Amino acid sequence: MVFLAGTALASPPGAYPDRQEVLHEVDHPRTPEDRPVWREWRTTEPDGIAYSQFTASYRSFVQQQPLAMRQLHQPGDKLFLDFSGKTMPIYLDGQSEPRLAQIFVGVLGYSSYTFACAVWSQRIEDWMHCHVQAFNFFAGVPRLLVPDNLKAAVIKHGKDEVQLNLIYQQLAHHYQAIILPARPRRPKDKGKVEAGVKLVQRWLLAALRHRRFFSLAELNQAILELLPAFNQRPFKRQPGSSRHSLFVEVEQPALQPLPIHAYEHADWRFKVRMRSDYLVEYDNHHYSVPSRLVQQQVDVRATGEIVEVFHNHLRVSSHARQYVSGISVQPEHRPPNHQYYADSEPAALLAWGERVGPALLRHLHYHLTERTDVANGHKAANALRKEARIHGDARLEEACAYALTIKTFALKSLQSILREQPDKRPGLKSLPSSTAAHENLRGAHYFADEKDHSTC
Repeated sequence: MVFLAGTALASPPGAYPDRQEVLHEVDHPRTPEDRPVWREWRTTEPDGIAYSQFTASYRSFVQQQPLAMRQLHQPGDKLFLDFSGKTMPIYLDGQSEPRLAQIFVGVLGYSSYTFACAVWSQRIEDWMHCHVQAFNFFAGVPRLLVPDNLKAAVIKHGKDEVQLNLIYQQLAHHYQAIILPARPRRPKDKGKVEAGVKLVQRWLLAALRHRRFFSLAELNQAILELLPAFNQRPFKRQPGSSRHSLFVEVEQPALQPLPIHAYEHADWRFKVRMRSDYLVEYDNHHYSVPSRLVQQQVDVRATGEIVEVFHNHLRVSSHARQYVSGISVQPEHRPPNHQYYADSEPAALLAWGERVGPALLRHLHYHLTERTDVANGHKAANALRKEARIHGDARLEEACAYALTIKTFALKSLQSILREQPDKRPGLKSLPSSTAAHENLRGAHYFADEKDHSTC
């Protein structure tokens, strides 16, 4: 077996290291201190070659390398980013085969301080999540982000122009950072992260290779527990210094501060045509937009918590995100005639009564469910809402409570109470317990369920 094409030195029996990897590991290739590297390598390859063979093979390889300019990095300047080629299996419940997790690695240019985490894919949403976690780990943001040319970062890297992923640019803008992708087929542009990836594979993933993980969170916790010891390992040619010491003393103070709010990845839908019912659909749920925008084009932005709608770059609607099919309508989005009928529906009236108080709810329940003259009952219930607009919800609740003490549901009697205020006269006894809301009252949910199951 020949270790490298073109090398005269033949390989004796036994495993050989990757000499390019060794070249990255040794700080100064012309005067290498390669015994610690050999010892570290032998921990993972106990049947590997002896130290004398290791040294001879390595020095022969070094002599064949062209001269290169050493890259110098300023504190807080660059963060090099990439995914490891090696994955980690995760054994999820109910699956016969493990699912492979991708390992993200971020290395700061000056200190080589390293962050790693596991995600399910190299897609944009996971790529963004890794950045947010890395910035939180560093407690700061570098000025430049140096990714490899994966699709989550770079759409096209031509000779004269780089087309970046728009969503990735939004993250960089949020953190006030600049994206500077490594040039294709220029490994020295990303040598820092390639070395970091290999060290993560050797020191972190190798240490975890015999453990079985049953969730992504469990794997990430294990990686997080190993990172401090990894970053505190002393440099070979800088006794007393480590990634951690350089980071704490020099690089971390040079990083830009974190923004007040972390970036949250959002899914965008552009140029969505508004429907005639002033609803837009996202993920099988419909959300309302002001009715004046019917037939207009809007942009929809969705995060894990919220769905927002924009028109001409201005936000016009915001809803809590729902994960079941259905409709979310904000009353102010309806045109006036629609809102009048929506407010007049029994479910809406009872929901209003539940918010105001038990006395009003008892009156509404009587008019909407107990009267035989249904049409007049609905008119009376809507008249109560009109009285609330005049006197306020709190005063209407007081009047309804007094009406219950004199055992009347008559609308005219209630209007008289609101006018004459007999309940405000001195010496009125407190409301007896018998006036509390009836235990068998049907609330708004009853009518909402009835409407949902209607076939009309």
